[in-house]
Amino acid sequence: MASPYASIAGRQRWTKAVAGTDIQSVEHIYKKRFPIDGMRIATAGSCFAQHIARNLRANGFEVLDKEPGPRGLHGKRAQDFGYNLYSARHGNIYTARRLLQLTQEALGLLEVPERAVVWEKRGRFYDALRSVEPDGLTSPEEVMLHRADHVRRFKALLRETDLFIFTFGLTEAWMHEETGIVYGLAPDDTDPKHRFKNFTFQEVYDDFSGFRALAHQLNPRMKFLVTVSPVPLAATYEDAHVLPATVHSKAILRAVAGQLHSQHDDIDYFPSFDILSTPFLGPSMFADNRRDVTRDGVANAMRIFFEEHKKTEEVVVTGSGDVVCEEALLEAFA
Repeated sequence: MASPYASIAGRQRWTKAVAGTDIQSVEHIYKKRFPIDGMRIATAGSCFAQHIARNLRANGFEVLDKEPGPRGLHGKRAQDFGYNLYSARHGNIYTARRLLQLTQEALGLLEVPERAVVWEKRGRFYDALRSVEPDGLTSPEEVMLHRADHVRRFKALLRETDLFIFTFGLTEAWMHEETGIVYGLAPDDTDPKHRFKNFTFQEVYDDFSGFRALAHQLNPRMKFLVTVSPVPLAATYEDAHVLPATVHSKAILRAVAGQLHSQHDDIDYFPSFDILSTPFLGPSMFADNRRDVTRDGVANAMRIFFEEHKKTEEVVVTGSGDVVCEEALLEAFA
């Protein structure tokens, strides 16, 4: 009797698909679920998602921006204020819970009180849900006015988007104890009003599924493309070595992404994590600190993406350009 594996494609067999290859020569590692040409695209997620948005624009795709910066503000200074990073000025969204809560807030399903989101430091006031004002604002009221405008724009983004790209970043988060509202970054103190949370597989899966359901209420045509950031944790609050804590977190996120992809025809998965975080495709694509993906690593991942999603014969891929990662601030407390 013939083995059921006798007739599988070459891309399904290790000796043909991986053995003897490297990141430059590996083929058919990603197969698109649906075309994205002509779609209005929104991007969000961890800082690695900024590379995706930059390369999509460079290749002529329409990436929406509902909160563009003011005239005269460009480059790194604009990025410091949360502009030109994503399709809305929400900064990095590291967890599916933060994405879900932002969507609930936009639809009027979640009250976000001032006491839960306004942080004060040396007389300046900050939005704890998004790191977009490096110098702070003058009052809690000003923070809440800025937030209301942002939420309104995010709702408009959901209405207009054909493809929502989200990069899962972390399972670890900090939240307001009383309301359960997840912060956009870690607090700088251990006040009892803050609570640490490490999300489980089921929680991450349910949170993204909840986001998808709410997005479809506003916009039934929306499709999704999910990825997992290959960037390791800068630090863990668990009583564990940061390496196994990273593996634990990324394994959950990869499993969630795979489950979503297998269950929903409107969700595609791009294996950026798989490509860059395994030892099977040649030398490491990480810098000497073992956290930052090299420019060549980013460029190679994007090349593989655009082999499936190219608009013209000449594909432009780049790993250049800095990304803004609030989690890097944890290094200051190491």
